[in-house]
Amino acid sequence: MPERLNNERGRTRAAPWAYPLPHDVGGLRKVLREFSSSAGLQASAVVTRSGVPLAWDLPEDTHVDNFGTMSATLIGALEVIYAGLHKPAPERIVVDSGGGVLVARPLTPGAFLVAVAERLTPEIESSMDETAKRARPFLGSED
Repeated sequence: MPERLNNERGRTRAAPWAYPLPHDVGGLRKVLREFSSSAGLQASAVVTRSGVPLAWDLPEDTHVDNFGTMSATLIGALEVIYAGLHKPAPERIVVDSGGGVLVARPLTPGAFLVAVAERLTPEIESSMDETAKRARPFLGSED
């Protein structure tokens, strides 16, 4: 059950960072495996804003908890930077390095999709959009 906060009138509401856990983690992992395979990715994951990996398709020697925590930290830091500049939060984050590219985008208010590839291509971007649509129902969002 999501955490609850008291508002100014003493009523409760869902915490803004609360998220439903997927009911079918296996189904969400299948979506990620298909995404990674079809797009030629090195890694993909669905991670909560607090850094909890919900599902992933990562190389065996990857520390999944570190991947989740650092992805959430990156996204949170960029949101703080943008807020400080009075700009809306980024809708997509791209980190390009000599070793590849990491792309992250929100799925729901509580979770995001992260992908790592050798390079960013229009096909990967399109596949990421399609994967986001397929993953949202597992997270309780049909949008």
